[in-house]
Amino acid sequence: MKKLFAAFMMLGVIFILNEAHAQQNNTKSTWLWHTHTITDEQTIRFLIDKEVTTVYLQIDPAIPNDVYAAFINRMREANIEVQALDGASYWNTANFDALWAWISQYHQEYPATKFTAVHLDVEPYLSVLWEQNRNLAVSQYQELIQQARYKIQYSGLRLEVDIPFWYDEVLYYNQFGEGNLAEWIIANSDGVSIMAYRNTVAALKSITKNEMNYAKKYQTPVVIGVETMPFPDEPYITFAAEGEIKMNQVLVQVAGHYAKNRNFSGVGIHYVQSWQDLRQ
Repeated sequence: MKKLFAAFMMLGVIFILNEAHAQQNNTKSTWLWHTHTITDEQTIRFLIDKEVTTVYLQIDPAIPNDVYAAFINRMREANIEVQALDGASYWNTANFDALWAWISQYHQEYPATKFTAVHLDVEPYLSVLWEQNRNLAVSQYQELIQQARYKIQYSGLRLEVDIPFWYDEVLYYNQFGEGNLAEWIIANSDGVSIMAYRNTVAALKSITKNEMNYAKKYQTPVVIGVETMPFPDEPYITFAAEGEIKMNQVLVQVAGHYAKNRNFSGVGIHYVQSWQDLRQ
């Protein structure tokens, strides 16, 4: 009888672990750059109908705080978390400090409808400095991430970062040590979204392999993101021509491939407006 009870208990533990694992892998995120659309019922219904779990929302200080609060409340009712998104190619610590000041003030005014994370989309490789002095551009970018992590560490918010899939090829040797930028970002953030802009299973698996190994090493949740914007000259980086059905099929296969990696958080789709225009 004791052996039978123990067997049932073991099955229960396995079931719970499997359920927890499944929940870890169910992120379906998207970027909402057009902040003014958070008052648009069509946009809200789209996010809910597509079973989005996480919205990366571009912060526009010109929009009243009560509008953000109303949107976050609607999303919360649908079990969708909202992260505060911002960044640009030229961003530095001063830019982050301005964003953090806005978030802090908003949270003081609306403590019941807080953001769940700060989400940085900073692309230093698009800056002039990257071409003129890449080493300096990389170290300044690392300083920005370090500053952001320090600022929010006691706030209860997570720090999440967007990175291109090729950061594992960007090497650094500076005050932060030495290594590749992808591993450093994954080690120094609470979550990463890989801009893995390819439209086949084979390509997505190949270009995210290193990052997923780093995710496992540092226990950092990673989202694999795909593109829906049209790129006529580079059709292989987007699902604009293939359509949503094909995109979903590919994402299911990629998720299946990484199912045993507990730090695979799920998938991301860039971005709301181009996704809305995607054909079936």
